[in-house]
Amino acid sequence: MTPTALSGLRVVEIADEISGPYCGKLLVDLGADVTKVEAPEGDPLRRWGPFPGDEPDRDRAGLFEYLNAGKHKATPDDARELIAGADVLIDGHGIDVQQHSRLVAVRISNFGRHGPLRDRAATPLTMQALAGWISARDPDRPPVQAGARIAEYVAGAYAALGALTALRIAPVGQVTEVDVSVLEALLSTLPYPMLMAERMRALGLPTNVRQAPMLGVVRAADGWVGINCLTGQHWLDVCDMLELSEFGEQQFAIMMGGPERAEFYAAAQPWLDERTVDDIVELCQALRIPAAPVADGAHALDNPQYAKRGFFVERGGKDWSFRQPGPPFRLSKTPAGATRKAQPRRPAEPVADPSQPFAGLKVLDLTTFWAGGYLTCYLGAFGADVVKLESVQRPDGFRYSGAQPFEGEDWYERSPLWQATNLNKRDITLDLSSPRGRELARQLAAHADIVVENYSPRVVEQFGLDYDSLVALRPDIIAVRMPGFGLDGPWRDYVGWALNIEQVSGMTAVTGYPDGPPCNVQGPADPIVGVHAGVALLAALEHRRRTGEGQLIEIAQIEVGAAITAEPVIDFSMNGVVRPREGNRRRGVWQGVYPTDSDDTWVALTARDDDERARLADALGVAGLPDDHDDFDEAVAAWTRTQPGSKVVAALRERNIPAEVVTTPEHMYELPGLDARGFYEEFDHPVTGSHRYPGWPMRMVPGPTRHHRFAAPTLGQHNDEVLGGLGLSDDDLDVLRRDRVIGERVINS
Repeated sequence: MTPTALSGLRVVEIADEISGPYCGKLLVDLGADVTKVEAPEGDPLRRWGPFPGDEPDRDRAGLFEYLNAGKHKATPDDARELIAGADVLIDGHGIDVQQHSRLVAVRISNFGRHGPLRDRAATPLTMQALAGWISARDPDRPPVQAGARIAEYVAGAYAALGALTALRIAPVGQVTEVDVSVLEALLSTLPYPMLMAERMRALGLPTNVRQAPMLGVVRAADGWVGINCLTGQHWLDVCDMLELSEFGEQQFAIMMGGPERAEFYAAAQPWLDERTVDDIVELCQALRIPAAPVADGAHALDNPQYAKRGFFVERGGKDWSFRQPGPPFRLSKTPAGATRKAQPRRPAEPVADPSQPFAGLKVLDLTTFWAGGYLTCYLGAFGADVVKLESVQRPDGFRYSGAQPFEGEDWYERSPLWQATNLNKRDITLDLSSPRGRELARQLAAHADIVVENYSPRVVEQFGLDYDSLVALRPDIIAVRMPGFGLDGPWRDYVGWALNIEQVSGMTAVTGYPDGPPCNVQGPADPIVGVHAGVALLAALEHRRRTGEGQLIEIAQIEVGAAITAEPVIDFSMNGVVRPREGNRRRGVWQGVYPTDSDDTWVALTARDDDERARLADALGVAGLPDDHDDFDEAVAAWTRTQPGSKVVAALRERNIPAEVVTTPEHMYELPGLDARGFYEEFDHPVTGSHRYPGWPMRMVPGPTRHHRFAAPTLGQHNDEVLGGLGLSDDDLDVLRRDRVIGERVINS
């Protein structure tokens, strides 16, 4: 049998639906021994028939099988004995656990088990509303949720990350509790809208203007395609490609929704109408413009990159089968999904300081933008020594996101997005195009436990920093590579960022109204890739602890995206039908997002059963509500639009009906319960001053009492400190600065 990273880890899962089971699934993928405890009526997903018109079927719900394959099954009568012998408990029901020899209890709840909102009624829709995931897509329609229950996977991934982190803390004779908040998990996967709103306010600009991605999702001759400009050069190249160079200087006005926007899209559409999705993607990629097809459940299965890498796998029984995503990570020495070899696990000695579970780990951060930087920020937050490597010729491009050139020569130091992703790190600059820069980078790698990068594959390979080169420097090194599309396959060298991942993986296709275009989620892709990479890395560290063996971890970002958007692929492979987008609806409940007496305020509410429908009718002052969804929405909207959102929500909460006002960025610092749980922490940045940064969506007791350690660095701030540690003298550093191998300010030539 092939060894697995988490061999011998014993996990008990007492959780239903998606978040808890997805946590358990990730641990199964890495070799843990997971037992699922179910009540006699079974997990509700078992009773969700996957075929249109089917009656509920306990044995054919593909989503249940995807989340729970490889787990042992047990009844509540066995729970106490199983927990007594477990290392980890995944708890979605608030199980009371007594003193245990050494147990990590992962508690997943909407608002956290400890905090003022712990008992508030909620549903996935109202959680998305409160967290700001529900976004305006069409000025004439309500804002819309992310589809396919994507948000519910997010908390599960953070729970797995918290579980493996807490295993490094767990003291003998005590339960270590990991308190995971779904609300905070959703906030943690947004591109720091609260910081961006603060920034816009400081610049005297509107805080509620949502910048539209350029070009975003557009119609081609045979389907939808995403063309995703990330830089000004991308925009100029797109305008040239479309033969619309006259719009090259109008990017900001078009992006901000000015009148030029409609003119530009009208001019571009004839060119798009003449070309297929594949032709447009191929041309864009040839020009190094990030572009991708917008794939639904059918198109994802036909995608040549997924197919070549064998990502979607067959599952089934005697009378049925379907295809599902494979594991969202690949480990070279302990393959994900390998057959587990039963063996006892020898727990590690707990770290000396529970607030620093990663103390002693040295990390070389070669990342750019968000996904990789999010992982290294997490490691640095809890004790790892993270050295981020940039260059004065090409600093991390994320530095320019949310910053404005008119702010001065140091404008690249002012990005709130970069700052929030690069807390807890030291920063150096090295020109890797120079022999001396590459030599010093290799010296740093030789002293590192972990090297992380998320460029397209050829970037680090041309600098001699790929895994084969790294392992020659340090045999037990762990390299985490996070390419957008994977290290092999026909799309290996494609360029892409978060929106590409959403589009290829199916997130975009399931988000939006049935009669409208697919919509980018614009939230979870990057950070959730970082979270999955963290789960795989902590498993690899566990394997190295036992065996002394390092390895390569590959996280193809499009595969993580598909793993948390599994339902459309499973559904299509079982019944051959691509379901329409659901807007704000969800099968089995009555819900929606409705207007209030304020044009910019919306409320989300859900009636989960007939009793809640009756209480909702009482709030509306009517005898009953229509069974037709459109008529139901019209009746509810007629009531909500006559009063403030706060009054609507208060009336519904009095009747214990889940309801929330849709949060906009300028109000995220005001969300109830977050200050009590210490979600935001304040740090002084040397250029931009004091800011409150979001933390992580879990609390560990015993464990870290703070989310972060120190503010993000300025460019090259720690050159002398880090490079001096390699033995370089002041004279050596002066020569490196003279030759522009290192520096502390961006140079443009």
